[in-house]
Amino acid sequence: MFHRIRRVGLTALPFLAAALAASPAGAQSDILLRLRSGSPAGDRFRVDSAGGVVAIGELGIGIIPATGSGYRMMWYPFKAAFRAGGTDDGGAGNYWDDANIGFYSWAGGNLTKAGAFGTFAFGDQTEVTGVDGAAFGGSNIVSGTAGFSTGASNRCTGFGCVAMGFTNTAGGQGAVAIGYRVTADADYAVALGHRASANGHDGAFVAADQSTTDSLEASANNQFNTRYAGGYRLYTNATTTTGVSLNAGGSSWNVISDRNRKENFLGVDGEDLLMRLRAVPVTTWQYRDEADRTVRHMGPMAQDWHAAFGFSRDATTINMSDLDGVNLAGVKALEQRTAALQQQLTARDAEIAQLRARQDASDRRIAELEAAVRAITHQK
Repeated sequence: MFHRIRRVGLTALPFLAAALAASPAGAQSDILLRLRSGSPAGDRFRVDSAGGVVAIGELGIGIIPATGSGYRMMWYPFKAAFRAGGTDDGGAGNYWDDANIGFYSWAGGNLTKAGAFGTFAFGDQTEVTGVDGAAFGGSNIVSGTAGFSTGASNRCTGFGCVAMGFTNTAGGQGAVAIGYRVTADADYAVALGHRASANGHDGAFVAADQSTTDSLEASANNQFNTRYAGGYRLYTNATTTTGVSLNAGGSSWNVISDRNRKENFLGVDGEDLLMRLRAVPVTTWQYRDEADRTVRHMGPMAQDWHAAFGFSRDATTINMSDLDGVNLAGVKALEQRTAALQQQLTARDAEIAQLRARQDASDRRIAELEAAVRAITHQK
C-alpha cells in the first residue's frame, strides 16, 4: 500500500511543480509592506514574507534621496543608480551627490565614485568617470571609456584600457598594464610583470621580471621587449621534448638535441652532400621590409635549399638546426678529403725522398767514376 501511494505521489510531483510555477508571486509570499504613490496609485516599495524587497521608480523622475557625507544604501530612480557604503571623508563628502552619479551606475564601499553612464565602482576611494568603465579595489582611477581596473593605485585613462595590479598605468587606447609599476602609456601598448614600460611607443609589448629595480623600456613603436634574467625556455610540444632555450646571461639559442629524443638515424654521404651544396647559390642580399636599408645579409635562398635537401615541407624557410647540420657534415666531408690528400702527400713525400736518396747515390757513384777516370787519364 505504501509503495502504491509513493508511486502516485511521485507521478503527481511534475504537475504540482507546474502549478506552482504558474501561480502568481503572491501565492508564494505575502506582501508585508507596500508603499504606494501617484495617480492612479502605484507601488513604490514592497517587502514580502519571503524576504523580497523591491523599490520601483521611473527613469528621469524624482530627486536624489540623500546627499552629503554619511553611510547609506540608496536607490536613485531618476538615474537608475545604486549606492551602498559610506562617503564620510571628514569634508565635503560629495562622492554620492547628484553631480557625481552617472545614469545606470553602481558604487559601493568607501569614498567611491561612479560618475558617468553605465559605470561601476567598488572598494575604497576608487573613481570611475569614463563611460561604461568599471573598477574594483583601492585608489584606482578609470577615466577612459570602457576602461577596467582592479587592484590598487592604478590609472586607466585610455579608451578600452585595462590596468590590473599595483601602481600601474594604462594611458593609451586599448592599452593593457598588468603587474607592479608597469606603464602602457601609448595606444595598443602592453606592459606586463615588474617595472615594464612602453615608454610612449604605440603597439609596443614589454614584459619584465623582478631581477632589478630598473625599468625595461621600449625603444620603438610596435616593438617586442622581454627581460627574464633566469633565461628562456620555449617548448613546441606537450612533453617538453622539442624546443629551444636561452641560458641566463646567454646570447644564443640552445636547441634540444638529446640523442634519446631522436630515432631513425641514417648516415650521411659526405661527397653527395658536397655535390648538393655546389648547387645551392650563396649570395648577399637585403630584406625588402627591413627598416635599416643599409644592412646586407649573406646566405642561401630557402627554395634552393629545399630543392637540394628537402628537409622541410615549407619551401620558404630554412631550419637553422638543419643548416648547422649540413655545414658540420660538409666540414667533416672536407676534412676526410684533406686527410686522404694528406696521406697521398705523405706517401709521395716518402717516394720522393727515396728517389732523392737514389739520385744522391747515383750522383756519388758518377762522381766516383769521374774521379777514377781522371786518375787513369792523369797516369797516362
